[in-house]
Amino acid sequence: MGGLNEVLSTNVKKIEQQSLKIGIFINLLMSVTGLIVFSFTHLQALFLDASFVLVEVISGIIAANVSQVSQKRTKSFPKGLFILEPLYIFFKSILVISLMTVTAWNVSCKAYEYFFNGIGTQIKTIPVLIYSIVMVILGFCLLEVYRHGNAKVNDTSELLFVESKNSLIDVMLSAGIGVVAIFLMFIPEGSPLSFLLYTGDFFITVTLVITFVNQPIGYMKQAVREILGGTITVDAVKQKVYSTVKKNTPSKWKFEKVLVFKAGMHLQVEVHCVPQEAFSISDLNEAAQVIKEGLVSAFKLVDISFVIEFPDYTCYDGKHNI
Repeated sequence: MGGLNEVLSTNVKKIEQQSLKIGIFINLLMSVTGLIVFSFTHLQALFLDASFVLVEVISGIIAANVSQVSQKRTKSFPKGLFILEPLYIFFKSILVISLMTVTAWNVSCKAYEYFFNGIGTQIKTIPVLIYSIVMVILGFCLLEVYRHGNAKVNDTSELLFVESKNSLIDVMLSAGIGVVAIFLMFIPEGSPLSFLLYTGDFFITVTLVITFVNQPIGYMKQAVREILGGTITVDAVKQKVYSTVKKNTPSKWKFEKVLVFKAGMHLQVEVHCVPQEAFSISDLNEAAQVIKEGLVSAFKLVDISFVIEFPDYTCYDGKHNI
C-alpha cells in the first residue's frame, strides 16, 4: 500500500505541476502586456492588474517548486513536507493584500491631487479597452487550465484552487477596467461627469479591492489553521471521512471520535476507537486498509492512524491472548 501511495502521490503532483507551469507562461504574457499598456496610459488600475499578474508569475514558480518538494517523504519527514503548501499560501496572501493596499493608496492620492489641486491626467480609453479584452480572454484561459487540472485530482489541490481564485480576481479587475473605459468614451469634456475622465480608475480600483480583499484574508486564515495543526472546517470533507470510517469499522470496535487534519493536498485522519469485547488486531488492520482505500479514491493523498483506548478486555491477535 505504501508503494501505491507513493505512485499516486507522484501522479497527482505531476498533474498539479503541469497546470502550474502552463499558468506561469500565461501569467507572464499577461503581465508583460499589462506593464506595456500601463507605460502609455499611467492608469493605476492597470498597474494593479499587471502587478497582480506579475505576482502570479513569481508565486507560480514558487508554487511549482513547492508542489515538487512537498510530496517527498524522508526519515526525518515520513509524511512529507505538505506543510510547505499552506506556508506558501499564507505568505502569498499577505503579498496580495499588501499589493491591493498599496495600489488603493496610490489611486486615492491621485484622486486627492485632482479634486483638491486640479492636477490629473486624462485616461486614454482605446488602448485600455483593447488591453482589457485581451486580458479577460487570457484570464479565462488561465482559469480553465487551473480548474481542469484540479478536476483531474478530484479538486483536492489547494495550490490550484487558490491560484484559480486569484486568477478570477485578476479577470474581474481586467473586466472592471474595460467597463470603465467603455463608460468614459461617452463622457464629453466639460460635462458634470468629466471628473471621471481623470479619476475613473480610483473608483473602480477601490471598489474591486473592497470586493475581493476578503478572499486572500480567508486563504490566510485557513493556511494558519493548517500550519498550527487545527482540524478542518469543511463539512463535506468531514462527512465523507466520518461516513467512510463508520461504514467500515469492525463490529467489535466502536470509534469515539474522528479527527481530520489537512496540510495542502494531504489529509491526515486520526480515528480514536475502543474495543467492545474480545477482538482481533488483524480485523482492525483490514478495516484500516479498506477505509484508507475509500478515502484515497476521494481525496488522493491520505494517511490514516488509529488511537486505541484499551479497557479491561481480552485482545486476541489470532494466535495469542494479549
